[in-house]
This record gives sequence, C-alpha cells and structure tokens, in this order.
Amino acid sequence: MEIAALHGNLGACQDWGALALEGLRAIDLWEHSSLSYFEFAHELATELTSGMGSPVLAGYSLGGRLSLYAMAIHPERWSGAVIVSAHPGLCCVEDRLARRVSDEIWAEQARTLPWGEFLEKWDSQMVLADSPSVHDRSHLEAKRDSIALAFETWTLGRQEDLRKSLRQFHAPVLWVTGEEDEKFTALASEMSGIFENFEHFKVENCGHRVLLEQPEVLSRKIKAFSESIR
Repeated sequence: MEIAALHGNLGACQDWGALALEGLRAIDLWEHSSLSYFEFAHELATELTSGMGSPVLAGYSLGGRLSLYAMAIHPERWSGAVIVSAHPGLCCVEDRLARRVSDEIWAEQARTLPWGEFLEKWDSQMVLADSPSVHDRSHLEAKRDSIALAFETWTLGRQEDLRKSLRQFHAPVLWVTGEEDEKFTALASEMSGIFENFEHFKVENCGHRVLLEQPEVLSRKIKAFSESIR
C-alpha cells in the first residue's frame, strides 16, 4: 500500500524515515507554505501524489491538519487516512482570532530570533513539555522563512472547523494520539462520531510527538492498518 505522509511543524520529511514503511512518500511541507489550505489540499491530491494509485494519507500534527483538508475536499482520492496528534479545527470565532495573533508572533520569532533560542521557546510549550528532546533541527534554519510563512498561512486560526465536512469521508480512518497527550486524546474521542469507519489508537507512555517518540509502535500500527484495507 502506498502512503503519502506529511510531517509536523518544525519537522522534516526525515521524521517519517524511522518508520521504515514500504511505499511511503514523505512530502516537504516547507516547499509549499505559500499555499492556502485549499490550494495545498488540491496540490496534494494531484501533483504531490502523482503516480500513486489510491494512497493512504498520513499526517502528523500540522501535517494532520493539512491532511484533514485533503480528506474533506478530495475524499475519493484516498483509500484511508492516518491522523496523528491533529486538531479538526476550532469551533469558536474568538478562539480562531486569538490563535491567529499567537501564530503571527511565532512567525515573527521564527524570522528574527537566533534559531536555537527559537527552538527552545517552541519546545517549552505545554503540549510539548512532556515530550523528549527531538533530533537535531539545525538544518531547518535555512528554511526559516518558509516555516515562518507556514505559521501565517496554516495557522489553526485560519483553519475551518472541519467536523461537518469530514462526514463525507467514508474510507477507514486511524486516529492516533499519545496516551499522555490529554488534549488531543480528548479531541480524538470526539472524532469517533464523525467517521463511519474509525479507530482511535492510544500509544502508551507517549506525549504529543508520537511520530518521534514511538516510531516503532506507530510503524507497526500503520502497517497493519494499511494491510487491512488492501
């Protein structure tokens, strides 16, 4: 089974490498951060997955949110989806406005702070505080302008609440969260009422960064999921 995979914020294609899954095509989000959610969803369903039959769509965190748009807009393109530690969208207008302001600040810091200092601030967020340190991200400094732009174009504050539109996605969905990531695990439980073919898998002894914390567990689960829908 072919898999189109999207990494998270402050991540890279290499993040999927530890899963060692055959047929996986990891997509560099930083090459496309000038696109809107809708524009990226269309590009993902066409050019970025050109030559792939009916792939499974996999996305982690930011990549998961982008995947949800592609599932809502092009539901027929995917044979299934794996969503890891992702948000379906804020329901409240005030919350979206607040998030846009917050992400504008992150964008400015991504452009101006010394790179190491910026990464330290990012890693100190409450949702990431219990996660172990990730691999070296110094190479991403060269892409800091694209990363900053992504905070603006792909902020959760610009994302629609996708709960209603995702009801038209009928392929199997595997939703994965870390057991210790209470916020996103609660969101995952809510999504069980959205999809008709849905499984929520909680990874033990794991926080928000499932892709980086427990790649072996995630790899086995995605492989089993993909094989079940062949």
